[in-house]
Amino acid sequence: MFSLIIPVFNEETAIEQTVRTACETLRDAGEAFEILVVDDGSTDGTAAVLAAMNIPEVTVYAHARNTGYGASIKTGIRRSQGDILGIVDADGTYPIRQFPVLLRIMHERTADMVVGARTNKGVQIPLVRRPAKWIVNMLANMLTGMRIPDVNSGMRIFTREFVVRFLHICPQKFSFTITTTLAALTNDYLVEFVPIDYLKRQGKSTLSSGMNGIKNFIGFLGLIIRITTYFRPLRFFLIPSVFLIVFGAAVVAYTLWTEQNVSDSGMLMLLTGFQIGLFGMLAEVVVRYRSTEQ
Repeated sequence: MFSLIIPVFNEETAIEQTVRTACETLRDAGEAFEILVVDDGSTDGTAAVLAAMNIPEVTVYAHARNTGYGASIKTGIRRSQGDILGIVDADGTYPIRQFPVLLRIMHERTADMVVGARTNKGVQIPLVRRPAKWIVNMLANMLTGMRIPDVNSGMRIFTREFVVRFLHICPQKFSFTITTTLAALTNDYLVEFVPIDYLKRQGKSTLSSGMNGIKNFIGFLGLIIRITTYFRPLRFFLIPSVFLIVFGAAVVAYTLWTEQNVSDSGMLMLLTGFQIGLFGMLAEVVVRYRSTEQ
């Protein structure tokens, strides 16, 4: 069975169309499915719209207060029955009719996760979000050592076995998608990226508006570093280690050449670089040992 989880917060204008499109698409695909809509404490008319829908395959769960995007997905995961789970935003931005394609690719390639990557020509990502998205992707690529087409797409499917293993590290807020992407890629799970379109959203975004956009962007950067140090610490610590060693060696060489003396600051940078590198190696050993114990 396929379980599609739709987290929703204040999406009264888009939620009904999203749910009905998902139902029609999955019925046509011919695969057993269920849809779990998690209303995360909406304060508009979302609850009323959901209550008025009478669709056998749809189950609605409601949080008494707004707890976060990740918390809503966790609620859906814990109450779902499928072996394959999917998530999609409720705002009408993702091409829901592409889910059969994602499911087909997962079955054909025995993938652990299939991500709808917003890379098709003409995707309508708001201009205000593009610089932050580029920075987040660049940092994720650098720290994982691979090119990630879309690190935080909100349309994806994954196996229950995979997501349950890492559910405890998934945050309550907007970083669920980044966490699952990095967790999969840094633990050698098979992840497939499928190009999809991305449409203009219906309604106002609560993620990128005002101070929320700045706060969430900083949170995304911190999360990428946190996840990388959790799974691949050496890759993170190697960057400052190499920088300090090279720069320190250059300072020492320069002072030896010009002053016939060893620079204290150069030696300090050298030793600090070596210490950071050794710390990263030790952390990597701990991570590898922990992985073999699981």
